[in-house]
Amino acid sequence: MKFTQNIRIAFFAVVISATALVSCIKEETISNKEREKISLEAWIRLNKPELLDNYQENGGYYVEILAGDKNENKPVSSNGNDFGSEPLMEQDTCWIYANITGRDINGRICMTRSGELADLCGTFSYFTHYVPYINYCGSSNFGLLEGTYLAMRNEFKLGNSVYRMRRGSKVRLYLPSSIAYGERGSSSEGGYEGQYSLDASRPLVMDIEILRAIKNPSDKELDMVKSFVGYDSKWVQATKAEEEKSDEDDDLKLTGLHYSLGFNPASDKIHERYLQPHLDGLNSRYTDTKRYADMDFINDSINKILLQRFGEGLSKDKLGDATRVTKDGRASIWYIVRFLDGFVVDTNIAEIRTLVFNEKSPVCEVFSYSPSDDEDKDASERTAIGAWYYCIPQMHYGAYGQIVTSSGYAYGASGLSGTTTTTESSTSSGVDYYNAMNYYNYYNSYYDYYNPYYNYYNYNYYDYNYNTNDSETVTTTSISTEILPYTPLVFTLFVEAK
Repeated sequence: MKFTQNIRIAFFAVVISATALVSCIKEETISNKEREKISLEAWIRLNKPELLDNYQENGGYYVEILAGDKNENKPVSSNGNDFGSEPLMEQDTCWIYANITGRDINGRICMTRSGELADLCGTFSYFTHYVPYINYCGSSNFGLLEGTYLAMRNEFKLGNSVYRMRRGSKVRLYLPSSIAYGERGSSSEGGYEGQYSLDASRPLVMDIEILRAIKNPSDKELDMVKSFVGYDSKWVQATKAEEEKSDEDDDLKLTGLHYSLGFNPASDKIHERYLQPHLDGLNSRYTDTKRYADMDFINDSINKILLQRFGEGLSKDKLGDATRVTKDGRASIWYIVRFLDGFVVDTNIAEIRTLVFNEKSPVCEVFSYSPSDDEDKDASERTAIGAWYYCIPQMHYGAYGQIVTSSGYAYGASGLSGTTTTTESSTSSGVDYYNAMNYYNYYNSYYDYYNPYYNYYNYNYYDYNYNTNDSETVTTTSISTEILPYTPLVFTLFVEAK
């Protein structure tokens, strides 16, 4: 007993000593932000040691200059709206047009605005308008990723030199997740996806190319609309009705909204003028690696489809005797929506959807619209955009018409985000129910109907049970086209005869 008691006393002494020792150890903690800083520095040291001196304390990221000379100076435009090559960080109010591509730290693309890269990734979409992004980049951050905002609004420390982003700059940013997509990660939509999503709490490698910096995108798009309609006298500026006149607003003209009547697809060009707001040369068609490499073919094909579906419509000399839709009328409308660079945004004409979106047998319906339905309604409650409310009353039954509008009468300063929706459906390829039952009845007439075991065994053994099916799952991906903020649109319409 004494021996056992001594062992027990010794055991408890060891436990007490160990507990005392553990209680003296202080727990070492490190934040995720600090851990990622150490990991990112280690990766740079191993893979990009030349960038170690390009570490930016404000944000904790690294920068690599890909193109652009800080001594370049493209002059400010004569109208004062374009900042030329003045540094972005010096502008209180500034909007940028920028190409962006995001990768994970292994170089795998997780987002891009480039059609060529999307094609290489296998994520190219005919619904996606692969053009530079427009975003506010002024003295306050509204919507930009924190890391890209810091890069545009601060001076880069590059060893013993400094660098300021401006028009023509092309840089690669190595951003920790704390100033990128954080714990939520990122998965782009609208056809701008890469092959991979960016996982949560992972660094982002972001390429940014600044194509343009302007003060006011609204003024810019109004200039575009004016240029678009100014070369052809067929366009008429839209106006409000006299009863809409108010003391504060005595001008009935609607700036940035025009329409034309009597379009004829047999003789008129479906789209004659091409403008892109982010390029120096404004007369530029949309091109990509697929559909729009030959814009003339697209336009000629659309005209042929219109002629086959609706004919030439009423000629201009007969419009005077034709019936207008008016504000209280109802019109059955077939439409094509395009950007000023020629890209087709949307249409309810099946043959054109097949042509430009590569859709197989799309189901389309005519759009029934009465301007009176939208009278005295806010924009969010209307069944159609403001451009239709003011211009459709001027259209004629049985005739074509066209509308060009600034975003003020379309999708405004917010635009529409591109979306990607994936659905799955199952189809069965088993024995048809009626064929199974017919054979079952034939079998019963030949064999013993009253022998349940024998009958059931043979019926199922030879796979005539209609419930025995092979199923196939089909995955369908639907993409809606993004409409950027401050983006003008062109409509070509056909109004069915009353």
